Amino acid sequence: MINKKILVFILLLMPFLGIAQGMNFEHITLEEALTKAKAENKLVFIDFYTVWCGPCKKMARDIFPLSTVGEMYNKNFINLKLDAEKEGEAVAKQYNVTGYPTLLYLDTDGKVLLMDTAYKPEDVFLDMAERAISSINSEYSLENLQDMFVDKQNDEQFLKMYIKKMDEFGQDISVGVDAWLKVQTEMDESSPEMLKYLLKNSRNILIGGKGEQILDENYETFMKQASSFEAKMLPRIKTQILNGTFDTAVRNKDPELMKTYIEAYKSQPEDRIREDYLVEAELIYFDMLDDDASYKATAANYINMLITKTSIEDIHQEDKKSYEMYKKAYDRDPKPERVSMLNASKEGLKALKLLKEIDEKGKEYLKRVTSNSEYKVVKTWIKYGYELKADNCFTDDLKAEMYYKKGKTKKAIQLKERAIKNWPTSDKKFVNKAYELEQMKKGASI
Repeated sequence: MINKKILVFILLLMPFLGIAQGMNFEHITLEEALTKAKAENKLVFIDFYTVWCGPCKKMARDIFPLSTVGEMYNKNFINLKLDAEKEGEAVAKQYNVTGYPTLLYLDTDGKVLLMDTAYKPEDVFLDMAERAISSINSEYSLENLQDMFVDKQNDEQFLKMYIKKMDEFGQDISVGVDAWLKVQTEMDESSPEMLKYLLKNSRNILIGGKGEQILDENYETFMKQASSFEAKMLPRIKTQILNGTFDTAVRNKDPELMKTYIEAYKSQPEDRIREDYLVEAELIYFDMLDDDASYKATAANYINMLITKTSIEDIHQEDKKSYEMYKKAYDRDPKPERVSMLNASKEGLKALKLLKEIDEKGKEYLKRVTSNSEYKVVKTWIKYGYELKADNCFTDDLKAEMYYKKGKTKKAIQLKERAIKNWPTSDKKFVNKAYELEQMKKGASI
């Protein structure tokens, strides 16, 4: 067995002995990283992750420890790992991080050189580092492209290059696609080539933009000339455009675009409108505007609608029927994979879904509470939650945060601990509850 002192000595000497090692992640703030990068003539790399994110864990396990990756990144970057839902939340918001993992490359002034999401294999991850480095002195750096775009929206060839480069930088290309479609001369708007382009870029076409206009004006022509696959996909393109507009509005924090999305969503056939999706978009819109009054009114109306829509007795009856259905299926064929669903149905599927929704929306409402009358509103939701299910972690969670906001820290901690004890471990964000409890004990914001 190797002596512990010798092992520590070897580990300390690894960088000097040339022994292979992976990425070295610094435990410092972004500001400190930028200062250090400037002093060492390096750039800054940030891995934004969450503890529940599978691709994040795969990057940490399979890519970051590689010697080739360590050699490239340790030589050229100050590397940071930030949990986007914990200590890195503020920085994640600063750079509009909405997916995980997000891989962010910055210059020493904190300007974005490259940004992309999702798991990357070794060769792609190394190539991203090289592209970030080379972009510093490039005419077509991300910053230069964004500046040039303002004055070149009638330049067809520039826009084509802009879309390609912005896509390589991991940036939103929807505005570029819209600008290019307005001036392009490569394709007739009713041609099969245009149909292929629109289908390929359906998530990059904005509601009310040139792409949607071309689609509407040539839909019948497109259907006549479409392949069997294209004919299958074409009726779905409107949904893709709708979803893409929502994603772009969220990513760019664009309230006007979100408003456009909401109006388009409402104009769909009634059977395609989901109240929870619509409310979520409206709440995001009011949050973008910092319109707390409208946010609270919308959240309160929604929660009140949920708790008055169906009586508690009817919810219990529906849950009982669901459990009996799953129980019969399990008794008839007791497959192991059916056990978790059987246990969940025993707890009451509809009741738990409703309680979780009240908890999530209620906590966001609570963050904006400024009066006793608004606290009373939250208390009515808590009262309802316990009436629906006497012992449940979701109402404990909401009540804990109300106590914490009112300065009753001891009671808040007790309830948060009880909520964690009973929280369904199948919930991928279960791990965040321990962090919230930790923040409460520190007296920090959550």
